[in-house]
Amino acid sequence: MSHPVKSYLKSFYVCVLLSFTATAFTQPPDTLWSHDYGMVGSERVECIRPVPGGGYIITGDTRVAPSMYGVRTIRTDEDGNEIWSMVENGGETDGVSYIEPTSDGGFIQGGSTLSYSPNFTWEGYVRKLNAGGETEWARLIGTNNIDDWVACVREVPSGGYVAVGVDNAQWFLWRMGPQGQYMWERHLPYEFDTRANFVEPLADGGFIVAGNYPDGFNLIKTDSQGLIVWQNEYFDGGWAYCARELPNGNIVASGQMWYSQLAFAWEVIMVDHEGNVIWTHEIDEEDTNTSFMANECWVMADGNIVVCGMGQDEELFFHRWIIKYDLEGNVLWHKIIPDGELFTVCQGRDGGIVVGGLDHTDIWHSSIRFRIYKLEPEVEIDLQPDLTVIPEDGGWLTYDAEINNILVNTTTMDTWTFIVNQNGNGTVVNPSQITLEPGIPYNVEDITIEIPAEIPDGEYTCEYHIGNITTDQNMGLGAFTFWKGEVGVDDPSGPGNGEDMKPGDESPGYPDDNPRPGFSETGLPDAFTVSAHPNPFNALTTITLSLPQPGDVRVTVYNALGQEVVLLNDTLLPAGTHSFTLDATNMASGLYFVRATVWDRRLEVTSRATHRVQKVLLVR
Repeated sequence: MSHPVKSYLKSFYVCVLLSFTATAFTQPPDTLWSHDYGMVGSERVECIRPVPGGGYIITGDTRVAPSMYGVRTIRTDEDGNEIWSMVENGGETDGVSYIEPTSDGGFIQGGSTLSYSPNFTWEGYVRKLNAGGETEWARLIGTNNIDDWVACVREVPSGGYVAVGVDNAQWFLWRMGPQGQYMWERHLPYEFDTRANFVEPLADGGFIVAGNYPDGFNLIKTDSQGLIVWQNEYFDGGWAYCARELPNGNIVASGQMWYSQLAFAWEVIMVDHEGNVIWTHEIDEEDTNTSFMANECWVMADGNIVVCGMGQDEELFFHRWIIKYDLEGNVLWHKIIPDGELFTVCQGRDGGIVVGGLDHTDIWHSSIRFRIYKLEPEVEIDLQPDLTVIPEDGGWLTYDAEINNILVNTTTMDTWTFIVNQNGNGTVVNPSQITLEPGIPYNVEDITIEIPAEIPDGEYTCEYHIGNITTDQNMGLGAFTFWKGEVGVDDPSGPGNGEDMKPGDESPGYPDDNPRPGFSETGLPDAFTVSAHPNPFNALTTITLSLPQPGDVRVTVYNALGQEVVLLNDTLLPAGTHSFTLDATNMASGLYFVRATVWDRRLEVTSRATHRVQKVLLVR
């Protein structure tokens, strides 16, 4: 049962937003998709991160027995479909706080465990996973008789890892080598209920740690050896949950501030590299017991900031909140997804925002589910290539880009083309910049790329990116497939390996004893082509067949397993150009093969057929 967002919450929210001096305001992106990965209920997503090349790595807590929890980790594609999934539990309860991809293609993960503790108290751990989710090594942090945990672990650009959390009831910063070997650790003196929640490696080699110390919303700047450069408490009685460095060296942080024993406020703050406050944004309602919490922030490809968290209505039910800010602290847009909580946010490779947390399956929160949501990219790109086949001796790839956006402010971003080969390796070409005006479509015509003769023949992908080339982040991404060299293949087996036709079958209107007009002595047409546009596509694409002579034509679509999924045509066609619409509404994302076959039904199919194949990519 879904509990609706109350009119109270809506009106309050509008009042809060209008208190900002925003230059513009608009509707947020629509929800593109959501996935529930729940197994038995009482689960939650703790962290989700984009994986280079596409898709996501997700981790969180899952119940494995009535009073026991384990760590669930899921690798998905760009549409949230599982590639692999695993649950880690050593016989007692284990938990997780953070995961992110590493430069070697694997993942680094941190949390806390009872299963592997030597003294029956919580121990923090850091675990390195390979690309398939298998453990390469694991390290415990804390071996005393007091509960310890790792709240966040990050790869350091100079090599190795850094972790933060609580060790022996103390705030800690722990530096490790590439194999998890101990390098150094830093602690702050004991204070009741203190915690380091997040660590951000900085461009100068130091670190920013977000947490609460001694009893409020706190940021600590250290050097590369963990020695404190500055330490500031910004709100009394609060928590900082996340901090991110901006390209200009400023820091944005998100969290909460307690303003009563029962309620707390949403807090987002920006400070300069010395910790001085530039702006703050607070959402609260002090006259009630409602609460608001800003959990995690993310710096987007357009340079702005997105924050996820939660807010309560007057009946104290939590709803998922997402707010996008510009660098002056103005709210650009907000989105509320009812009945749930958000703990983590990131931006996917295609520019869409992904959030995760938990879903309240009923208004009493008796069961909570492991759920993520993805919002549509704010910049949508449709590529229109002039052709998709380059001769063996090389040539020019030319295409147009149609760009639509729901951006709220005028934004200048990088553009670049990325040519990807069959092995997934790529080359950046044509780097440039583009300025997009709010809501105004934009066309880039005749983008040309030289495809040299010396590159191997085969299949390639042309990607057009809009975003930040330095960080390799996108606000929008368009792509199509092209081939260098010959892509048409004669097939002696005919359609369906001859399963659908038998020797002696006739085509309508042609008696067995008369030759077919427009055919050579073999009964085959001299040449024909097949193409698809758009490609890639997300719902509908048009398959175009050019037939120089009349013939019996079968046009089928196969999935990557070789299974026929759609039959588009199986009739006699006259010479000319013919178009067929492929409706992929009920098809899964992925690579498909459109196969157009021409043959003479009067003759033996096993020796009298030829075909052409066009690969198409369905994306959501």
